[in-house]
Amino acid sequence: MGYHDHLTRERLEDLERSIGYNFRSRRLLVQALTHSSARDREHECNERLEFLGDSVLGLIIAEFLYHHFPDYEEGELSTIKSYVVSAQSLANKAKEVGLEPLIVLGKGLHARRPVPRSILCNVFEALVAAIFLDGSLQDAKAFILRSLEKTIEQVLKNEHEKNYKSMLQDYAQKQWTVIPVYQVTRELGPDHGKFFQVTAEMRGTLYGPAWGRSKKEAEQRAARAALIALGLLKEGPPAEPLPESGSAPAE
Repeated sequence: MGYHDHLTRERLEDLERSIGYNFRSRRLLVQALTHSSARDREHECNERLEFLGDSVLGLIIAEFLYHHFPDYEEGELSTIKSYVVSAQSLANKAKEVGLEPLIVLGKGLHARRPVPRSILCNVFEALVAAIFLDGSLQDAKAFILRSLEKTIEQVLKNEHEKNYKSMLQDYAQKQWTVIPVYQVTRELGPDHGKFFQVTAEMRGTLYGPAWGRSKKEAEQRAARAALIALGLLKEGPPAEPLPESGSAPAE
């Protein structure tokens, strides 16, 4: 009995329905499912596909985050991306779409169930590449965003909840149909290490002031101060040891 015998036409068709893509070349699909331990003369393993799929996946998620978080710096985008495409996240999605029982493992690994997380992750990336090569980048993008939709939605929810400016604006618009106005009231330090003091104003009331290493950071802190003053957020220490609201940083 060969390692690939369980990959019947019916099971591959079921998988195609699950992932929402029909392959023109089933050989690519089988290759994506084949671990290096099961490689033989007739079947290539998925290592090269995994290499390509990692890049395709990274591109699609990076583009998505770039457009959905226009105010985020490179480091913040990288942090979110690393969560979305983490080994645990991809392994979970591999299980959800039904890849685990179809993965082709060779001697020594064949009896290992559940399949190790790293192998599940690699097969998911290989599948992305197989769809890209068999179809198009758009096909791969549709599969990626559809598969990772819940993960991405959770990230968007988490980031929105951490975004004090968004929270304050939502509240102000619903409560008073106004938008908070932020104003830089003071700047300290050299150009390469400047601190900014910002206030948030709504309906004639000033909140803050708050300091930050950038205008964006100071605005977030001023919004946080407003949320605390309005009783919408529990008071607590800043996320980073920056100057406290209302006090000047050391010059």
